[in-house]
Amino acid sequence: MRICDVNSLYSGVGGGIRVYHDRKLEYFSEHPRHTAALVIPGKDDSLTLRGGTRIYTLRSVPLFKSGYRMIVDSGGLNSALLDFRPDIIEIGSPYLLPALTVRAMGASPVPTVGLYHSDFPDSYIGPYAGKIFPAKFAERLRRIAVNHVSRHYSRMTAVFAASECMLEKLYKAGIRRLFHTPLGVDTDRFSPAAFSNGFRREVDASEGCSIVLYLARLHWEKGLDLLMEAYPLFRDPRRIKLVIGGRGPHEGIVSDFIDKYPEIHRLPFLSGRDDVAQAMASADVFLALGRYETFGLAGLEAIASGTVPVFPDVSASGEMAVSLGLLPPFESGNPESLADSISQAAAISNKETTEYLRKYAVERHSWEDVFRKIESFYERIMDAFDEKDLERLVSPDRWWK
Repeated sequence: MRICDVNSLYSGVGGGIRVYHDRKLEYFSEHPRHTAALVIPGKDDSLTLRGGTRIYTLRSVPLFKSGYRMIVDSGGLNSALLDFRPDIIEIGSPYLLPALTVRAMGASPVPTVGLYHSDFPDSYIGPYAGKIFPAKFAERLRRIAVNHVSRHYSRMTAVFAASECMLEKLYKAGIRRLFHTPLGVDTDRFSPAAFSNGFRREVDASEGCSIVLYLARLHWEKGLDLLMEAYPLFRDPRRIKLVIGGRGPHEGIVSDFIDKYPEIHRLPFLSGRDDVAQAMASADVFLALGRYETFGLAGLEAIASGTVPVFPDVSASGEMAVSLGLLPPFESGNPESLADSISQAAAISNKETTEYLRKYAVERHSWEDVFRKIESFYERIMDAFDEKDLERLVSPDRWWK
């Protein structure tokens, strides 16, 4: 089987999406029963061979200064598909790419799978439209985005989603050939063994002080605004050290915030995954505050590191908090609730909790198990496609409940 992923959301500055594709290429390089390729945006056209896998980079349009680019025409995509000749194509971004991929495929009889990485109607269109337009018009724009998802994903052979709440949204949008594909975590890299006393000294955390780590894109969608509201409520420089890492459009706001509260430590950008793992394992509490997560990989990496996560009660973040069963999620949008959750999390950060968190990650979220499961789904999808019997991919109503 020749598997080709195409994704405009892949970026060198990206988080969970980049990790998913990189680990997937590693898996298929190590398990060469199938052949894998990845098509991503970039500055120029290129082909990179990585083990037994291929990465096609297509010249694409930059999205302002975000570090992301977007594939906007089907020509380069068509060339990559003709060169690789996939048996199945996984489409990872919901904007232009579904239509461009169909156009690039031409008359080729190849099944397509949509992986719903980005819940853009509720994470981007709804919130931003609500700040600019009256409520009724903002809701109309959100519904247009939902209709876009429904139209394009319903035409795909099957659709993957990493959390039950995303499956529910897709089901409500009229999509039926759904598969649950939770993501995994590198438990060798993200481990309590990555703990570093040197990191604690670097951030100036005194003995007995709990490190509370925010490591995400500096943007409201990652809960940055709520953290700044909540900080004065849990601020206690002798007992709690807030550490902020990441880059993003609100860098200036963060700088002003730290000028006001100089005890907060600002991390330099951590480009290496080992540096991220060290920061997570050395912290006591990890703030996974994103309101629109489709899975929440950073929170899972903290769990594998043995660090107590703090999750909101919405999206896949709330789902993971319930599954973990350690602390109830805080009330989204409520700074008092967030401050209380942070205090509770710091209070239970100990060896016993670390062991519990570690066991959860190791037993339930191995990347090896994730890709074996996805392999089996591909095989089922291809069989149904070849036999022209897609109805057998439709599961009973809301089967994930």
